[in-house]
Amino acid sequence: MSPRKEEVTLKDIAEAVGKSVAAVSRALNNHDDISEETREYIKQVAREMGYAPTNTLGLILPALSPRDSDPYYSELLAGIASAAAEREFDLLVSSCAPGPEEQWAYLRLINGRRVDGAIVARPRWRDSRIELLFEKKFPFVVIGDTNLTGNFLAVSEEAAVGAELVVEHLANQGHERIALVNTPLDLFFSSEFLVGFQRAMRRANLPVVEDFLTESDFTQRDGYRAGQTLLSKTETPTAIVAADDVVALGVMAAAQDQGLEIGQDLAVTGYGDILLAEYAQPPLTTVHRATYALGQQACRMLIARLLGEKLAQEQVVIKPSLVIRQSSDLALWL
Repeated sequence: MSPRKEEVTLKDIAEAVGKSVAAVSRALNNHDDISEETREYIKQVAREMGYAPTNTLGLILPALSPRDSDPYYSELLAGIASAAAEREFDLLVSSCAPGPEEQWAYLRLINGRRVDGAIVARPRWRDSRIELLFEKKFPFVVIGDTNLTGNFLAVSEEAAVGAELVVEHLANQGHERIALVNTPLDLFFSSEFLVGFQRAMRRANLPVVEDFLTESDFTQRDGYRAGQTLLSKTETPTAIVAADDVVALGVMAAAQDQGLEIGQDLAVTGYGDILLAEYAQPPLTTVHRATYALGQQACRMLIARLLGEKLAQEQVVIKPSLVIRQSSDLALWL
Protein backbone atom coordinates (compact mmCIF):
# COMPACT_ATOMS: atom_id res chain seq x y z
CA MET A 1 0.00 0.00 0.00
CA SER A 2 1.31 3.46 -0.88
CA PRO A 3 1.88 5.90 1.99
CA ARG A 4 -0.98 8.26 2.68
CA LYS A 5 -0.52 11.71 1.18
CA GLU A 6 0.28 13.42 4.47
CA GLU A 7 3.04 10.91 5.21
CA VAL A 8 4.87 11.00 1.89
CA THR A 9 8.43 12.28 2.13
CA LEU A 10 11.32 12.70 -0.28
CA LYS A 11 12.79 9.57 1.33
CA ASP A 12 9.64 7.60 0.38
CA ILE A 13 9.94 8.75 -3.22
CA ALA A 14 13.69 8.03 -3.28
CA GLU A 15 13.06 4.46 -2.15
CA ALA A 16 10.31 4.02 -4.73
CA VAL A 17 12.48 5.17 -7.65
CA GLY A 18 15.79 3.78 -6.43
CA LYS A 19 17.52 7.16 -6.22
CA SER A 20 19.05 9.26 -3.44
CA VAL A 21 17.00 11.88 -1.58
CA ALA A 22 19.24 14.59 -3.06
CA ALA A 23 18.63 13.31 -6.61
CA VAL A 24 14.87 13.25 -6.04
CA SER A 25 14.94 16.79 -4.65
CA ARG A 26 16.95 18.04 -7.61
CA ALA A 27 14.64 16.30 -10.08
CA LEU A 28 11.52 17.80 -8.49
CA ASN A 29 13.14 21.23 -8.68
CA ASN A 30 14.11 20.86 -12.38
CA HIS A 31 17.89 20.83 -11.99
CA ASP A 32 19.48 20.06 -15.35
CA ASP A 33 22.11 17.72 -13.91
CA ILE A 34 19.27 15.18 -13.75
CA SER A 35 18.20 13.93 -17.18
CA GLU A 36 14.81 15.06 -18.45
CA GLU A 37 13.62 11.47 -18.65
CA THR A 38 14.57 10.80 -15.04
CA ARG A 39 13.03 14.09 -13.89
CA GLU A 40 9.71 13.25 -15.51
CA TYR A 41 9.73 9.72 -14.10
CA ILE A 42 10.41 10.97 -10.55
CA LYS A 43 7.73 13.65 -10.86
CA GLN A 44 5.21 11.07 -12.06
CA VAL A 45 5.97 8.75 -9.15
CA ALA A 46 5.74 11.70 -6.72
CA ARG A 47 2.32 12.65 -8.12
CA GLU A 48 1.07 9.08 -7.89
CA MET A 49 2.22 8.86 -4.27
CA GLY A 50 0.48 12.13 -3.47
CA TYR A 51 3.61 14.09 -2.61
CA ALA A 52 3.20 17.85 -2.39
CA PRO A 53 5.91 20.08 -0.90
CA THR A 54 4.61 22.62 1.60
CA ASN A 55 7.39 25.19 1.10
CA THR A 56 7.22 25.61 4.86
CA LEU A 57 9.91 25.32 7.54
CA GLY A 58 9.21 24.41 11.16
CA LEU A 59 10.69 25.90 14.33
CA ILE A 60 9.66 24.79 17.83
CA LEU A 61 10.59 27.27 20.56
CA PRO A 62 10.72 26.52 24.29
CA ALA A 63 7.56 27.62 26.05
CA LEU A 64 8.26 30.81 28.02
CA SER A 65 6.08 33.05 30.15
CA PRO A 66 5.57 36.64 28.87
CA ARG A 67 7.78 37.89 31.72
CA ASP A 68 10.61 35.58 30.66
CA SER A 69 10.67 36.28 26.93
CA ASP A 70 14.13 35.72 25.45
CA PRO A 71 15.58 38.40 23.09
CA TYR A 72 17.80 35.72 21.50
CA TYR A 73 14.81 33.95 19.98
CA SER A 74 13.23 37.20 18.80
CA GLU A 75 16.34 38.18 16.83
CA LEU A 76 16.94 34.64 15.59
CA LEU A 77 13.36 34.38 14.39
CA ALA A 78 13.67 37.68 12.51
CA GLY A 79 16.74 36.38 10.65
CA ILE A 80 15.08 33.08 9.78
CA ALA A 81 11.88 34.77 8.59
CA SER A 82 13.85 37.20 6.42
CA ALA A 83 15.72 34.39 4.64
CA ALA A 84 12.54 32.31 4.25
CA ALA A 85 10.75 35.22 2.59
CA GLU A 86 13.62 35.59 0.09
CA ARG A 87 12.80 32.13 -1.29
CA GLU A 88 9.02 32.39 -0.80
CA PHE A 89 9.00 29.84 2.01
CA ASP A 90 6.66 30.07 4.97
CA LEU A 91 7.66 29.56 8.59
CA LEU A 92 5.58 27.53 11.05
CA VAL A 93 6.49 28.48 14.62
CA SER A 94 5.15 26.67 17.67
CA SER A 95 6.23 26.31 21.29
CA CYS A 96 6.61 23.42 23.67
CA ALA A 97 8.24 22.93 27.06
CA PRO A 98 11.42 20.80 26.91
CA GLY A 99 10.79 17.21 27.96
CA PRO A 100 8.69 14.22 26.83
CA GLU A 101 6.04 16.42 25.19
CA GLU A 102 8.70 17.92 22.97
CA GLN A 103 9.30 14.55 21.27
CA TRP A 104 5.61 14.38 20.37
CA ALA A 105 5.72 17.92 19.05
CA TYR A 106 8.58 17.00 16.69
CA LEU A 107 6.86 13.78 15.64
CA ARG A 108 3.73 15.75 14.74
CA LEU A 109 5.90 18.14 12.75
CA ILE A 110 7.58 15.28 10.87
CA ASN A 111 4.64 12.96 10.31
CA GLY A 112 2.01 15.60 9.72
CA ARG A 113 3.67 16.75 6.44
CA ARG A 114 3.06 20.34 7.55
CA VAL A 115 6.69 21.32 6.96
CA ASP A 116 9.50 20.26 4.61
CA GLY A 117 12.35 20.86 7.06
CA ALA A 118 13.04 21.75 10.69
CA ILE A 119 15.28 24.27 12.44
CA VAL A 120 16.75 23.31 15.83
CA ALA A 121 18.17 26.05 18.06
CA ARG A 122 20.26 25.90 21.26
CA PRO A 123 21.41 22.27 20.97
CA ARG A 124 21.73 20.20 24.14
CA TRP A 125 24.03 17.41 25.17
CA ARG A 126 22.77 14.17 23.56
CA ASP A 127 19.97 16.19 21.97
CA SER A 128 16.94 13.94 21.53
CA ARG A 129 15.45 16.36 18.97
CA ILE A 130 18.44 15.97 16.66
CA GLU A 131 18.57 12.21 17.24
CA LEU A 132 14.88 11.94 16.27
CA LEU A 133 15.35 13.99 13.10
CA PHE A 134 18.35 11.82 12.19
CA GLU A 135 16.34 8.66 12.80
CA LYS A 136 13.45 9.86 10.65
CA LYS A 137 15.87 11.16 7.97
CA PHE A 138 13.99 14.44 8.06
CA PRO A 139 15.79 17.53 6.67
CA PHE A 140 16.99 19.89 9.39
CA VAL A 141 19.59 22.48 10.34
CA VAL A 142 21.08 23.14 13.78
CA ILE A 143 21.84 26.63 15.07
CA GLY A 144 24.53 26.57 17.74
CA ASP A 145 27.49 24.48 18.86
CA THR A 146 26.81 20.77 19.22
CA ASN A 147 28.74 17.66 20.27
CA LEU A 148 26.92 15.46 17.74
CA THR A 149 28.71 14.41 14.60
CA GLY A 150 27.25 13.35 11.28
CA ASN A 151 26.09 14.56 7.93
CA PHE A 152 23.80 17.41 8.92
CA LEU A 153 23.62 21.16 8.39
CA ALA A 154 24.81 23.41 11.20
CA VAL A 155 25.62 27.05 11.85
CA SER A 156 27.65 27.56 15.03
CA GLU A 157 29.15 30.45 16.96
CA GLU A 158 32.23 29.20 18.89
CA ALA A 159 31.04 29.95 22.43
CA ALA A 160 34.44 28.96 23.86
CA VAL A 161 36.12 31.70 21.83
CA GLY A 162 33.61 34.23 23.17
CA ALA A 163 34.39 33.23 26.75
CA GLU A 164 38.12 33.55 26.08
CA LEU A 165 37.67 37.06 24.70
CA VAL A 166 35.98 38.38 27.84
CA VAL A 167 38.37 36.67 30.27
CA GLU A 168 41.40 38.02 28.37
CA HIS A 169 39.89 41.51 28.48
CA LEU A 170 39.24 41.31 32.23
CA ALA A 171 42.70 39.86 32.94
CA ASN A 172 44.23 42.74 30.97
CA GLN A 173 42.27 45.12 33.20
CA GLY A 174 44.04 43.59 36.21
CA HIS A 175 41.21 41.41 37.54
CA GLU A 176 42.29 38.26 39.36
CA ARG A 177 39.10 37.16 41.14
CA ILE A 178 36.83 36.44 38.17
CA ALA A 179 33.52 34.61 38.65
CA LEU A 180 31.28 32.91 36.10
CA VAL A 181 27.49 32.83 35.91
CA ASN A 182 26.94 30.20 33.23
CA THR A 183 23.70 29.27 31.46
CA PRO A 184 22.10 25.82 32.07
CA LEU A 185 24.70 23.09 31.65
CA ASP A 186 22.41 20.76 29.69
CA LEU A 187 23.10 23.10 26.74
CA PHE A 188 26.22 22.37 24.73
CA PHE A 189 26.81 26.14 24.47
CA SER A 190 27.22 26.32 28.26
CA SER A 191 29.73 23.47 28.31
CA GLU A 192 31.76 25.16 25.58
CA PHE A 193 31.56 28.51 27.37
CA LEU A 194 32.92 26.89 30.54
CA VAL A 195 35.76 25.28 28.58
CA GLY A 196 36.71 28.65 27.07
CA PHE A 197 36.47 30.38 30.46
CA GLN A 198 38.74 27.83 32.13
CA ARG A 199 41.23 27.83 29.25
CA ALA A 200 41.56 31.62 29.29
CA MET A 201 41.91 31.69 33.09
CA ARG A 202 44.76 29.16 32.94
CA ARG A 203 46.41 31.12 30.12
CA ALA A 204 46.31 34.24 32.32
CA ASN A 205 47.69 32.24 35.30
CA LEU A 206 44.50 32.92 37.27
CA PRO A 207 42.83 30.39 39.59
CA VAL A 208 39.43 28.95 38.65
CA VAL A 209 37.72 29.13 42.05
CA GLU A 210 34.95 26.53 42.37
CA ASP A 211 33.07 28.85 44.72
CA PHE A 212 32.98 31.45 41.95
CA LEU A 213 31.23 29.14 39.45
CA THR A 214 27.44 29.21 39.34
CA GLU A 215 24.66 29.09 36.76
CA SER A 216 21.37 30.77 35.93
CA ASP A 217 18.48 30.29 33.57
CA PHE A 218 17.92 32.86 30.81
CA THR A 219 16.12 35.41 33.00
CA GLN A 220 17.11 38.66 34.65
CA ARG A 221 15.47 37.45 37.85
CA ASP A 222 17.70 34.37 38.09
CA GLY A 223 20.74 36.44 37.11
CA TYR A 224 19.92 38.72 40.04
CA ARG A 225 19.80 35.68 42.34
CA ALA A 226 23.15 34.39 41.04
CA GLY A 227 24.71 37.84 41.47
CA GLN A 228 23.49 38.06 45.06
CA THR A 229 24.95 34.61 45.77
CA LEU A 230 28.39 35.54 44.44
CA LEU A 231 28.45 38.93 46.17
CA SER A 232 27.52 37.41 49.53
CA LYS A 233 30.73 35.31 49.67
CA THR A 234 33.36 36.07 52.29
CA GLU A 235 35.75 36.90 49.47
CA THR A 236 33.89 38.45 46.56
CA PRO A 237 34.86 38.58 42.88
CA THR A 238 36.06 41.79 41.28
CA ALA A 239 34.58 40.72 37.92
CA ILE A 240 31.63 38.54 36.94
CA VAL A 241 31.37 36.94 33.51
CA ALA A 242 27.79 36.06 32.52
CA ALA A 243 27.15 33.71 29.59
CA ASP A 244 24.06 35.69 28.56
CA ASP A 245 23.21 39.40 28.40
CA VAL A 246 19.87 39.11 30.18
CA VAL A 247 21.57 37.23 33.01
CA ALA A 248 24.29 39.92 33.12
CA LEU A 249 21.65 42.63 33.53
CA GLY A 250 20.31 40.74 36.55
CA VAL A 251 23.84 40.48 38.01
CA MET A 252 24.32 44.23 37.52
CA ALA A 253 21.06 44.99 39.32
CA ALA A 254 22.10 42.80 42.27
CA ALA A 255 25.45 44.60 42.51
CA GLN A 256 23.86 48.04 42.27
CA ASP A 257 21.39 47.14 45.01
CA GLN A 258 24.44 46.49 47.23
CA GLY A 259 25.76 49.97 46.44
CA LEU A 260 28.49 48.84 44.04
CA GLU A 261 29.41 50.96 41.03
CA ILE A 262 29.53 48.76 37.92
CA GLY A 263 32.73 49.28 35.97
CA GLN A 264 34.59 50.57 39.01
CA ASP A 265 33.82 48.43 42.08
CA LEU A 266 32.80 45.43 39.98
CA ALA A 267 33.17 44.55 36.29
CA VAL A 268 30.33 42.66 34.62
CA THR A 269 30.27 41.18 31.10
CA GLY A 270 27.59 39.42 29.08
CA TYR A 271 27.16 37.40 25.91
CA GLY A 272 24.90 38.06 22.93
CA ASP A 273 24.98 41.84 22.43
CA ILE A 274 21.22 42.24 22.56
CA LEU A 275 19.79 45.73 22.00
CA LEU A 276 19.31 46.26 25.75
CA ALA A 277 23.05 45.73 26.34
CA GLU A 278 23.98 49.00 24.66
CA TYR A 279 21.37 50.97 26.60
CA ALA A 280 21.89 49.39 30.03
CA GLN A 281 23.08 51.58 32.89
CA PRO A 282 26.00 51.43 32.48
CA PRO A 283 26.28 50.02 28.93
CA LEU A 284 27.25 46.34 29.03
CA THR A 285 30.54 44.91 27.79
CA THR A 286 29.57 41.78 25.92
CA VAL A 287 30.39 39.28 23.21
CA HIS A 288 28.67 40.11 19.95
CA ARG A 289 26.83 37.10 18.59
CA ALA A 290 25.52 37.67 15.05
CA THR A 291 22.15 36.15 15.98
CA TYR A 292 20.22 37.58 13.03
CA ALA A 293 22.91 36.34 10.63
CA LEU A 294 22.91 32.90 12.30
CA GLY A 295 19.17 32.61 11.61
CA GLN A 296 19.52 33.83 8.03
CA GLN A 297 22.42 31.54 7.21
CA ALA A 298 20.76 28.47 8.73
CA CYS A 299 17.50 29.10 6.88
CA ARG A 300 19.26 29.65 3.54
CA MET A 301 21.23 26.42 3.95
CA LEU A 302 18.15 24.38 4.78
CA ILE A 303 16.17 25.76 1.83
CA ALA A 304 19.11 25.09 -0.50
CA ARG A 305 19.20 21.49 0.73
CA LEU A 306 15.45 21.11 0.23
CA LEU A 307 15.71 22.47 -3.31
CA GLY A 308 18.59 20.17 -4.17
CA GLU A 309 21.07 23.02 -4.57
CA LYS A 310 24.77 22.49 -3.98
CA LEU A 311 26.10 23.85 -0.68
CA ALA A 312 29.62 25.22 -0.40
CA GLN A 313 29.69 24.17 3.28
CA GLU A 314 27.46 22.03 5.46
CA GLN A 315 29.02 23.29 8.72
CA VAL A 316 29.37 27.08 8.96
CA VAL A 317 31.02 28.97 11.84
CA ILE A 318 30.25 32.64 12.49
CA LYS A 319 32.90 33.91 14.90
CA PRO A 320 32.01 36.09 17.91
CA SER A 321 33.69 39.40 18.72
CA LEU A 322 34.16 41.49 21.86
CA VAL A 323 32.30 44.77 22.39
CA ILE A 324 33.87 46.77 25.23
CA ARG A 325 31.56 49.16 27.09
CA GLN A 326 31.39 50.90 30.45
CA SER A 327 30.40 47.89 32.59
CA SER A 328 33.94 46.48 32.51
CA ASP A 329 35.94 49.69 32.66
CA LEU A 330 34.45 52.98 33.79
CA ALA A 331 37.68 54.81 32.90
CA LEU A 332 37.17 54.10 29.21
CA TRP A 333 34.13 56.36 29.24
CA LEU A 334 35.22 59.19 31.52
